[in-house]
Formats: sequence, C-alpha cells, structure tokens
Amino acid sequence: MKSLVVNVNPLETRIALMENNRLAELIIEREEDRSIVGNIYKGRVDAIIPGIQAAFIDIGFEKNGFLYVSDIAGAEGTGDIELEHGVPRASSRKKRAHQQAIETMMKKNQYVMVQVSKDKLGSKGPRLTNFITFPGRYLVLLPTVSTLGVSRKIESDKERERLRKVLRELRPKGMGIISRTACEGRTREELKEDIDYLVRAWEKTRNAYERGKKTALLREDLGPILRAVRDLFKADFDRLTIDDEVEYGKIMNFLEQFAPQLKKKVRLYREKKPLFEKMGLEAEIEKALRRKVYLKSGGYIAIDHTEALIAIDVNTGKFTGKKQLEDTVLQTNLEAAEEIARQLRLRDMGGIIVVDFIDMEYPQNRRTLIKQFREALRNDRARITLSEVSELGMIEMTRKRVKHNLIKALSQHCPYCEGSGMVRSVTTVTFDTLRKLQDLFCRTREKHIILQAHPDVARRLRGENSDLLQVIIERFGREISIESVSDFHIHEVHFLRARNRSEIETDMLA
Repeated sequence: MKSLVVNVNPLETRIALMENNRLAELIIEREEDRSIVGNIYKGRVDAIIPGIQAAFIDIGFEKNGFLYVSDIAGAEGTGDIELEHGVPRASSRKKRAHQQAIETMMKKNQYVMVQVSKDKLGSKGPRLTNFITFPGRYLVLLPTVSTLGVSRKIESDKERERLRKVLRELRPKGMGIISRTACEGRTREELKEDIDYLVRAWEKTRNAYERGKKTALLREDLGPILRAVRDLFKADFDRLTIDDEVEYGKIMNFLEQFAPQLKKKVRLYREKKPLFEKMGLEAEIEKALRRKVYLKSGGYIAIDHTEALIAIDVNTGKFTGKKQLEDTVLQTNLEAAEEIARQLRLRDMGGIIVVDFIDMEYPQNRRTLIKQFREALRNDRARITLSEVSELGMIEMTRKRVKHNLIKALSQHCPYCEGSGMVRSVTTVTFDTLRKLQDLFCRTREKHIILQAHPDVARRLRGENSDLLQVIIERFGREISIESVSDFHIHEVHFLRARNRSEIETDMLA
C-alpha cells in the first residue's frame, strides 16, 4: 500500500511517501533553498584544475559548479550510464585512468552545456555533468550519448527483452534511451509519445544554447510536486492527497497529458485540520530528528553523524526474548535491519555508513540477516553498495544522495556544543569561572565585580564552592556580587563593572 501526501504553503512544500501507512521518504523544498538538480545551463569554463581532473564552471551563481572529467560526454572509458534520481551517474573512479585528460577536452572561457547532478553542499558548489538527460514519464532521453538501457528493477527477462527491442526501433539516431521502472507493460505507442515529447524538449533546449551569447538557464526541471508525480506516482499507488487547489489543478493537467488513468487517484484535501497533522506525519518527522529509534520489540537503534561517516548501533534495550540469547539477538537484528532501511530513505543519509549489529554466534544467522537487509533496501531509489556481515557483526555500506539529508535540512549545529551533543558540566564551568576571576583581578584594578552566570553555576559559587570564592576575595581584597540569570546557557558567564554595569571584555581573560 503506497500513497503520496503533499502539503503546500508559501514558504515550503513537503511531500511524504507513505508505505503501509508509515512514512518512508520525505521531500522538503523551501523557496529560499530550492533544488536545482536537473536544471540545464549554458556555462562558461572559469578554471581547469588538472590535479583533480575537474573544471569549475560559471553557471550564473555565486559559487561555480564543478565538472569532473568522468562527467564529460565523449571522455574515453566512461562505460555505461546509470541514473540516480533521474540524473546520470558518471563512470567509477577506477575507470578514470583510461580517460582523456580534462585539459585536452576543455579550455578556459569555453562555453559548455551542463546539467546539475547534485545540489551545492556546504562550501561546495553544485556538481555538474555533461551527460544531459531529459526524464519523461516512462523513459529518459540522453541526447549526447548513444546508449540503450532498461531499468534494473524490471525483473522479467521477457519484458526486458521486449523493451530493448521496442527501444532499439524507436531510439532517435545518435541519442540514448533508458527505460524507467514505470516503462514496464507500456505499449509501443505510449513509449513513442514519450520519446517524441522529450526530443522536442531537447531541440528547444539546444536552440536556446546556440542562440545565447552568455551563461544562462536553458531548461528548468519540474518543481518538486510535479517531479514527485513524474518519478514516484505510479499505478501501484492507492492515492495522492494534496491540500492546495492550484497545485491540484497542475497535477491533474500533468496527468491528463502523461497518465490519465491515475487522475481518479488524486484527492484534494479541504478539511481545516492541517493535512500532515491529520495523517500523523508531524509526529513521524519529529521522531526522524531523534538520535534513538525504538523498535517494536523494545530494542533500539542509535544514529550518530560524524565528519567521516554515519554510525548506526543496534541494541536489545529492554527486549530479553523468551528463548535462547542467540534467538533474541537474531530477532532484534532482523527488526533493526528493516527499520534501518526505512531510516536511510527517510533521513536520506549518504556517504559511508557503518551498521553495528549485535554480534551473532552462528554463520547461518549472519547470512539470514544480510539477506533480509538487502531485501529491505530494494525499495531505496539511491545507489547502495553493501558489504557482508563481519565477524564483529558490522556491515559497511555506502549510499549516494543528491540533496541535504533530513537532519541538515531541518536542523542546524548547536552553537554551544558545535554538533558534538556534549556541553561542559556545571562543575567544569564553575572551576573555569573561578580561574577567569583570578586572572581578571590580576589584569584589572576594579574594586567591585558583578559576576553573572547560569542559576546552576551561581548556586555552586554561593554554596559548595563558596570557600574557593572567598579565598580569591581575601587574596585580592576585592568585592564580588553574584547574579543568577535564568536565560543564560550553562557555559555563559559575564563580568560587569559595578560602578556602571559595563561588561569587561572576555578577551582580556586567559
């Protein structure tokens, strides 16, 4: 059972993919941070860096995009083209040794047609590709390469062979065609209509490139809602619910052109209660931001993000089982495998991921676990590489993504702990404050100092550590007043001059 739930407001659009009444994927696009993946630009080569075999391309943004040699059509050794979220993935790094050097393929100030394959992340500009793609409802047109492929998720050998035969007949000369999963079961006429539409779109884009004299946006991909309808909303979905009348009309017009049989599954939500609240999705999103995810059995998984990788730890928690320990561990691991697969999609975690399953004694149990984990990952649209279960019960994997993960999209680093999840204790802050106070008295001649601190720190200075404070007062012959400030963070301490309550700059202190 699958469905799409779409919430629209002027500031952001949220699209929830539901599977068996549970949140499986969440797409959030804010107007201030709109994705440009799929957009096609006329760009100018701003710099070529032979050391990393990449070029920086000016496409009209503050930060240049970057283009690796493996993402240039015509480079040797690029091999087959694969798609991720409808955009092309270049050849592997292992093949780059056989490619032409980028400095022989491009020159500074040259104009080139590029497509965004990955949004800017942090300080990095958007990643670009020269393998231009035009995604349709059933097919993806690749006008710059002559390749032909069928989605790996179409499992029937008979259907794969049928599609190859039809696509060979319909493929425009000199262009490539890749079938999408939605291509399965479609007639020759339906596929031809899709190809004709995509060819017209390509010709329009190419003409704009040839006419333009400077960097420019040539073609903008569909907005998040229509993109989700195109890429996700298929015959196996039960319904699509949206709470905006204007966007509802756009969806119906889109489906009328590309998939009229799906129009009856679209519902306009008109109730006063917010749609996501009605569907219980707000609570699901809040849970997706937590470090711990609890399992039905009583066990839990803990997800920790580091600079190098994402670590996922599986624990039995309160679950003790009714049989032997090995059975308890296996059950917890199997349940965790299902939940981890869901969390990877929901949070859109990418990069290197290490899953520390609970160690199991028997090899057959490890094989059972990896089999179920692979099966649980089948619905993930991102490309995943997965290792076997190690002797220590760990699985190493990589997962590709093209946008910010959910945590980064909805959160920011804590300004106090800087993302570590830890802050200094009350004891540490108290002792540090006493050391700073001594240093202040050594550096200033102020007779009376007002010390402002968090209530817990102020309480320590007035109570159990008051003797240490008194020693400092007697040593320097100064006067100290302590003020408790309830809205201070635990580590926040200010020193004021009593005569005018002006703050003593902290850079004076050690």
